[in-house]
Amino acid sequence: MDILGKMGGPMNEAQKKLYKKLLKNIEAKDEEDELAQMAAAKETPAEAYARKLAIERKSEEMMRAKAERRLAKKKEKEEEALRVKVERQKKKEYEERKKKQEEDDKKVKEIEIKTHKFFRLNKFGKGIATGVVYFGDSIRVNESWIPHGFGEYKVNGEILYEGDFSRGQMHGNGIYLFSNHDIWRGTFRFDELHGVGMLEKNNAESGEHEEGRECLFHKNRRICFTDELLPGVHIKLTGKSGTGPAHHSPGATILNRLKKPGHFRVKMDIGGVQSLNLAEDAFQIDTSVARVTLLEDYVPRAGEKGAIRDGTYAEKRYNFNEDIAMPTYTDHGENWYSDKPPPVSDNIDAAEEEKKRKKKEWEARLKAKQDAKDEDEKKEELAKGRAEKAAAEAAAKREAEQAAKELADRKENLLKKREAVEAEMLRRENKANEAMKVNAGEGGKK
Repeated sequence: MDILGKMGGPMNEAQKKLYKKLLKNIEAKDEEDELAQMAAAKETPAEAYARKLAIERKSEEMMRAKAERRLAKKKEKEEEALRVKVERQKKKEYEERKKKQEEDDKKVKEIEIKTHKFFRLNKFGKGIATGVVYFGDSIRVNESWIPHGFGEYKVNGEILYEGDFSRGQMHGNGIYLFSNHDIWRGTFRFDELHGVGMLEKNNAESGEHEEGRECLFHKNRRICFTDELLPGVHIKLTGKSGTGPAHHSPGATILNRLKKPGHFRVKMDIGGVQSLNLAEDAFQIDTSVARVTLLEDYVPRAGEKGAIRDGTYAEKRYNFNEDIAMPTYTDHGENWYSDKPPPVSDNIDAAEEEKKRKKKEWEARLKAKQDAKDEDEKKEELAKGRAEKAAAEAAAKREAEQAAKELADRKENLLKKREAVEAEMLRRENKANEAMKVNAGEGGKK
């Protein structure tokens, strides 16, 4: 039966008590052996005391050496743990650097694969860079490549087009830079601007772009801005309905705008209400009849506003006098019904200043929030460092107190043993003296 537990394993409470009892028995046996050895050697009390002092000094030196070895072993373990931790950290940093380098190499390789430069041959047959660079997806056709997917064209370092390509043509959504530095953000079809998009005008004086304005292009030709298509505007339908046949009606009147970009609900001149996709239809605004326009109101019940049944549209005539008194302008100060100029706002500068002020306040709040977050993280790190330092100091103090307590207990035990030995020796010496006196008295009587 293994009463002290497995080798290297922790002992339970019963095993610890048994272990202490065994140590106490061994110490008692050592004391008895020591007393027997002194009795056999017949030492004087002075010699025995000197020998005990030597033993105590040696015991103290052994305990001190043992404590130093324990501290040295603990320090060695801490250094080994720190070394292992540093090695793991270095290994982790090396793996992260290696992974980042591999990702960078992969990106560089991908960039090299996706980058195509254009050259022209001089009279000696040598290639000369033209300054035109394409970066993006491509496909190979026979022995050459053509743009296909998402990519961008650069001319002398300036991006001319960025967006979708289809077999070498601009097709889909993209951003195009005009020669006058205006910007188109919209749709393309077979290398032509076609559909709905935002047109950003370049301000030649400030060098900045104005706020984008939604407009319609049809085969590289700008038809109009969408905010010009107000209810009541008359348009001429000049082409086919998208990819289908031509419209039977020569024109239509805008009723309202639908949710889909470029889609409007219109009333045909020949009668009937339809939904047209003006991003696909060829049309032009008819300003000659813009002031006389038939509009409609939705009527939920029959009998109201001249409606003959529920859920129909009743016609109403455009009131020219009302529009002259209170013109309906677009966001850009345009009105197809009136020649009256739009009112000039005196609060433009004030609005700009208010906008700048709000932006500065937002940036200040964002900066203050980030600074507070950094300060909290710094405080947490300092508190964590102080706590770790205090814990280490408390552990070292407890170990020192434990070692001092063990040394004091050992010294007290040795003093008690020495007092017991001296008392035993004094008792034996008195007994011997009494025996000698008894023997001397008996000899005198004889």
